[in-house]
Amino acid sequence: MIGARTASESLASRLTDNGFECAVAEDVEGVPQATSSLQPEVILLATAAKRVAETLEGLRGIAHLRNVPVVADATRVRSAEALKKLAVDGVIRGAEEMVPRLEAALRAGRLRETEERTRLRMGMLLEITEAATSSLELEAILRIAVDKVGRVTGSDRCSVVLVEGAHARTGTVVATQEDPSLVHLEIEIARYPELRRALETRQPVLIERAENDPLMAEVRPNIVAVGVHSVLVQPLVCQDELLGALFLRHSRAGTTFGRDEQAFAQAVAGVLANSIRNARLHTAVKRKREDLELAYVERYRELSDANRRLKELNRLKDEIIAVCSHDLRAPLQVLLGHGRLLLDGALAADQKQSVEAMIRQGKKILGLVESLLEKGKGEAARLSIEPRKLDVSVLCKESVTELNILAAQRGITLRSETSESLMLIGDEVKLHEVLQNLITNAIHHARDNGNVVVRAVRLTRPDGDAVKITVQDDGPGIPPDELHLVFDRYRHGPKGTGLGLAICKEFVELHGGEIWAESPPESGGVFVFTLPMAQEALRKSQAPVVTEPQQARVLVVEDEAEIAAVLAEVLRSRYRVEVARDGQEGVAKARNMRPDLVVMDVFLPKLDGLEATVALKSSTDTAHIPVILLSAHQGVAEKVRALNLGAVDYMSKPFNAMELLNRTERALKAPSASSSEGDRAASVALRASGDPGTNVYDKRGLLVKLEVEVSKSRRYHRPMCVAVLRPERPLPDMPKGSNDVLRKQLRTPDAVAHMGAGVFAIMLPECDVAGARAVFQRLLPDLQNVTGVAYQQAVADVSQDSDPVDRILDKLGAPIGILS
Repeated sequence: MIGARTASESLASRLTDNGFECAVAEDVEGVPQATSSLQPEVILLATAAKRVAETLEGLRGIAHLRNVPVVADATRVRSAEALKKLAVDGVIRGAEEMVPRLEAALRAGRLRETEERTRLRMGMLLEITEAATSSLELEAILRIAVDKVGRVTGSDRCSVVLVEGAHARTGTVVATQEDPSLVHLEIEIARYPELRRALETRQPVLIERAENDPLMAEVRPNIVAVGVHSVLVQPLVCQDELLGALFLRHSRAGTTFGRDEQAFAQAVAGVLANSIRNARLHTAVKRKREDLELAYVERYRELSDANRRLKELNRLKDEIIAVCSHDLRAPLQVLLGHGRLLLDGALAADQKQSVEAMIRQGKKILGLVESLLEKGKGEAARLSIEPRKLDVSVLCKESVTELNILAAQRGITLRSETSESLMLIGDEVKLHEVLQNLITNAIHHARDNGNVVVRAVRLTRPDGDAVKITVQDDGPGIPPDELHLVFDRYRHGPKGTGLGLAICKEFVELHGGEIWAESPPESGGVFVFTLPMAQEALRKSQAPVVTEPQQARVLVVEDEAEIAAVLAEVLRSRYRVEVARDGQEGVAKARNMRPDLVVMDVFLPKLDGLEATVALKSSTDTAHIPVILLSAHQGVAEKVRALNLGAVDYMSKPFNAMELLNRTERALKAPSASSSEGDRAASVALRASGDPGTNVYDKRGLLVKLEVEVSKSRRYHRPMCVAVLRPERPLPDMPKGSNDVLRKQLRTPDAVAHMGAGVFAIMLPECDVAGARAVFQRLLPDLQNVTGVAYQQAVADVSQDSDPVDRILDKLGAPIGILS
């Protein structure tokens, strides 16, 4: 209260009787002394009216009284209207208003103070949250937090203690308001009972008066010495994981942590706990990444060393094979050469027989050397053939002669039964190995002093004659339930047949033949295989074929060099042959040389066989050329027929040499009219149709394009997405300007089709669903700006879907209907 001493003391006495605590000052100069013993919540001005303005200005100059409400006493002032113009919080006009006015001013001041504290807490909490979500290090975030919390709560100590696990015995002070430089201080949790209780219960612990609280009894001598009065411990828990605690302390007597301070500490603890957990997870992930990188480097080093050793061993193996083959070949060639010279001279009958035996065995050794070289070439050599014309009857007789010594050791009679010359085109080394494996296997299973017979006969079939070779023994035979297993690879044991029969099966099928096992009722075991025979005209042609100008020209398109060589070798017996290594080269050569036939693999680099066929049939210059497609992929024949691309025939790999010649002859002799070929070219062009002005496919063109691209993506296991963009309402036609937007955002390989009613179907090769959605996230706003209509998207990875393309488009919401 400020005013004359006598009047002020009288008012103070009245206010004291009404429960107020009062201090009196005669003027502004006496206010500091009066407020030293009392923190005023309201100031009553009882001065003369002419001094009110001067006194009020002096009060506002005192910092800690600047926001305290001021009430003016006008009971002894004649003109109360003058006081209303001053910046006071209330005016008392009568004695009966004294207490109500002061109580109202007290409530208003306390409410304003509460709002100010709330505003301060929310601002500090926002700053702490922003720091926690920033890129600052964890220690910097915690230092900011303890400083803000200490300023809001008025505590003289605010610290963050971190622990490792719920049963940790020690903690680490990582940030403290009292001494910011004090970090990574290890403490024993047992020495702080309030901290121990908060960590054990995971609940806040409030000590209002430390000198009287039973929890602090064991440490009371220590806290009395430092003047600890009130303590608040808020545990830091995130997703049920205990991380530490927020520790607050008041040392001034009469101070404690109210409900607002407790709620603020709880909110800050939630933010800090989440930040600490994220920091620990980040540290763990970073450490794990470093460990993985180190392990990757070590593994890479190990693999590099192993690869280097393998290369060195492979080089050494090649050198050994090369040296052995050279050192064996040279003397063998000398021996065979002198043997032939002797054979050409005048020899007695017994001498001639001996020289023939020497030459025959020398050839056998030379064949073994060639086999050694072939095995050194690896898997690629085993799965390729070097075809030439050979007589199976002679091959059977030679194999029987070579293995007679082995059969004689067991007293087994080995003989061949062949009545005529049986010519075919095949790989002599591989067929010789097949016969040797089967005959050796028969000798091994025949009974003692038994018989093994090798027969070769002609087999007449509707699709062309074949050679049937049978190897039969008189042993115990093969159980019926084992017949379908004898050609399985790596079947060892009492009932096993080893690896040789599996190799026989591969070699026979590589020649386009079949092989199987039988168990006749009488006894013994029988292995049978068939091989397609050469045609009579081919059999008679023993001299090298001279290419005549009138011979048909055949273009072979094949990327595998071994298969291309076999195809060319087989076809050169009748035709002039050119070879291309990929689809683009094949189309270019076909347009340049105009061959009479194209024999093309389906799976080709750059441009596969299906696309190349479409390209040839779409051009009037090459539409008349018949195309035969080759593939080892299951189900490709049905796909080719479904696409109806214009191929005249399809053959699967491994192919039959004679069947290839027969089908080639049939394709060349098939009648073809230029008009029908023109119609076919027009048909293919129609199926791949689109608008040349907009470069947008229609429904039919999109289906043809999708058939080809989906087939490629599924064959090569590459991602491919198809998307449908639908407007929120149907449009009468393709929106103007939409094509420019689509072409601007899409890549060159992507295809766009307008399905009608403003609906677009888009094909994105080499793109997964996530990448496609990212593209449309950029594209759809631009499309809406141009069309004025919002669009919705539906995306599917067609490489993972086995449905036909029209079914996939239907599921995505494209209006397929009747193809336009």
